[in-house]
Amino acid sequence: MNERKIAKERIKKLFDMAREEAIKDNLDRSRRYVQLARKIAMKFNLSLRDYKRKFCKKCNVYFTSKTSRVRYQKKDLRVTYTCLVCGNVQKYPYTREKLKKGKN
Repeated sequence: MNERKIAKERIKKLFDMAREEAIKDNLDRSRRYVQLARKIAMKFNLSLRDYKRKFCKKCNVYFTSKTSRVRYQKKDLRVTYTCLVCGNVQKYPYTREKLKKGKN
């Protein structure tokens, strides 16, 4: 099997385990799983595009309803994720999603 394929499967498994631990309020273990997944992705030069909005870039905590706040800003056409553990704010545009929705 290809090393990159194995790494992708391992990253998926680690994010699944991080989600389960975050739901159980075991944030330290969840944070460790996210750290390991990011380390594997860096080693094999893999993109975490599918998981980009699921964890804090600063403290590596997995986002759940208890650890994050999500706000849609209509005026600026963006989504704001706030980590309730470290206070980090991440902003992402959502114009593409809005344009796709309008075409249907």
